Amino acid sequence: MKIFKNSLLSNKNFSLFFFGQSLSTIGDGFKQMAIIYLIFKMGGGGMEIALSQFFLMGPRILVLLLGGVLVDRINAKPVIWATDLFRFMITTILVVCIMLDSLSFPFLYILLSLSGVASGFFYPAFNSIVPSIVEEKDLERANAGVQSISQISMFIGPPLAGLLIDYSGVIVIFIVNALSYLIASLTGLFIKINKKAPPKMKGSSILKDVSEGFQQVWSVKWLRTILFVDLVGGFAVVGPLQVILPVYSKGDLGVGSSELGIVMAAFGIGSIIGMFIVSKLKTKYKTIRSYYFLEIFQGVILFLIAIPSLWVVLLALCIVGILNGISGVIMTSQIQANVPMNRLGRTMSIVALASFGAVPVSLLFSGWISENAPLAAGFVLASVLLVISGSFGVSVSKKHSKIKSETSSVPNDSK
Repeated sequence: MKIFKNSLLSNKNFSLFFFGQSLSTIGDGFKQMAIIYLIFKMGGGGMEIALSQFFLMGPRILVLLLGGVLVDRINAKPVIWATDLFRFMITTILVVCIMLDSLSFPFLYILLSLSGVASGFFYPAFNSIVPSIVEEKDLERANAGVQSISQISMFIGPPLAGLLIDYSGVIVIFIVNALSYLIASLTGLFIKINKKAPPKMKGSSILKDVSEGFQQVWSVKWLRTILFVDLVGGFAVVGPLQVILPVYSKGDLGVGSSELGIVMAAFGIGSIIGMFIVSKLKTKYKTIRSYYFLEIFQGVILFLIAIPSLWVVLLALCIVGILNGISGVIMTSQIQANVPMNRLGRTMSIVALASFGAVPVSLLFSGWISENAPLAAGFVLASVLLVISGSFGVSVSKKHSKIKSETSSVPNDSK
């Protein structure tokens, strides 16, 4: 069929990647809900949820830069399938511990930390592989599809997990999550890279490569600005949505497990809609400056979540998700299009570091808020921070900046 021939899914490598990673991220969405209810079942609360996310994110941040260097030195494919296989093994151990009723909070945190280490290698590879499996003309569409993968987990995972938890318990969710990692690892083995690997770097070391990655990003104004805004966004949003929102939903909104799944999915639903919308926008609206304005708008809408009404919260989360979906595709596509391939792995690891770098602090701070302050205060603070960071980005960016020439002026390190 003509429609299928024009689809990215006609690209075997992209379809294998998309199918495998979609399954694993849906499994992640299941796990997100399962961890929350596992902690409630073990007698924990907001602080234990915060700590679980802290131990998942902290190790990820510590190895992100190493993961980016590894991708530049080999390629993204083996990193992706190996880390998925490792996460399958870790989740299987968690399932066995639950079945034997021998799981404690310290051991849960250890398993989550190991999973976080694997994720630190996985994300730079995940964000770098697209230019190697699609043509440049399809890069934006492919990025929209790939970014939608993470939102699929938030869209489908939590509602289904809520229902399964009601009828089957949390252990079934972790089993599904483990199997999804296994399938993603197997599909990753069959992906073929259709472009040459980046040139080998002579006389380089891992520390030197990491240092050069920071120097390259810092020397480019638009890159360091967008990553700073992304860093503030990660601090502002992740903690409130992952820690405060489930406690706020159960307490102030009075929702049950099934309804909580819908609340947790609203942001993901909006993000998928946003990723569809971005493909329809004219090129002149898909600029770095547009990214900053979208951050401001997200902050304004996020304020509404402080209103304790289920329908207001659902609508606000969906709109914030739409704006986030559009801005995420714009940011990733601009970076991939303007950073040379031999620097892309390190650059994307620094992008991931910016996205996740402040998250552990955000999680712990949100855990503190959940036990010591009005829950709505977390959403108000997040709103203010997004508006301020987006306004900063707008103030320092030019309307017609030529980011391609600015980026290419950085010395090439692959001599």
